[in-house]
Amino acid sequence: MQTFKLTPKPESDYRLEIKELKYRCKLENNGFRHDKLVYGFSPKLTDVTKLQALRMDIVEIPFLDEQLDLAKSLAERNRTKSKIDHLRHAQEFEQVQNEEELAAAQSKLQALNDKVQSLKETLGIQGTIKHLKL
Repeated sequence: MQTFKLTPKPESDYRLEIKELKYRCKLENNGFRHDKLVYGFSPKLTDVTKLQALRMDIVEIPFLDEQLDLAKSLAERNRTKSKIDHLRHAQEFEQVQNEEELAAAQSKLQALNDKVQSLKETLGIQGTIKHLKL
């Protein structure tokens, strides 16, 4: 597994560069964005010099399991938040009694938040990170 750091062009949409990168090589589904930098994973990244020749500001960085765990935890946290929203909607509008499911989902969300925070501290990341579905 290889990790890359992509710095999008100023005043352009990073999704276009990700789309071009997906065309050139296979990417993992999950990545994250921090300080306007996109971090992603690939089983076999195309030669970086070829990608840089296409005017992409991309660098290969050392692979750390914690980075991949962080991306997966962010994805799982998003799914859990969505589940909580669905359960609350069902309670409010359909009068469904699902307090146990809601409590379990909220405790899972708290555990995922703690895991994300500890991974951020391990990696030395401060500030907000955003999950990206690549």
